[in-house]
Amino acid sequence: MLIFVSGVVLFFVLHFATATPAVRQKFVKLTGEKVWKGLVALGSLAGIVLISFGWKLAPNTVLFTPSAFAIQLAPVLVSVALVLFVIGGGNLKGYIRRSLHHPMLVGAILWSSTHLLANGGLRETLLFGTFLVFSVYALCSLLLAGKRAAFVPSWRWDAVGIGIGLFVSIGVMHAHKLLFGVAVV
Repeated sequence: MLIFVSGVVLFFVLHFATATPAVRQKFVKLTGEKVWKGLVALGSLAGIVLISFGWKLAPNTVLFTPSAFAIQLAPVLVSVALVLFVIGGGNLKGYIRRSLHHPMLVGAILWSSTHLLANGGLRETLLFGTFLVFSVYALCSLLLAGKRAAFVPSWRWDAVGIGIGLFVSIGVMHAHKLLFGVAVV
């Protein structure tokens, strides 16, 4: 469990620092923008590796009974989340992005909360609960700072994001057992 928790802590300490403007500015001033981004990228990768290896080693302790409703809705909610990841991550300048301002974080909230409710294990609760807390914090931080992109939206970018997001979603659902050990279709 120590390896898994170490990975979660490393990954999210770096992300909380990045999502907190005052902390991020101090580190950027100390190291420079490129060095800071490099450290965050390498630290995040190390966190993901520790989480991945630690996951298999950590005991699968049951904390609560998963929500049957969340399990039934998961394919739809996670598909919407993946569409939002594509729109936010691809910086697609459509009406969805303009309306949500930070669609990737909204998608992360939807993805993590669905997974949190649909699983009942300690590992899942730590991982998805931390993703949920971080995503809510980051979204609030950005909205309070007034971070909103200004652009002229196009329906074309919404269609591209929805199309690619649904394609990715279908692929993830069919590969979920192979990738994560749990079948969803």
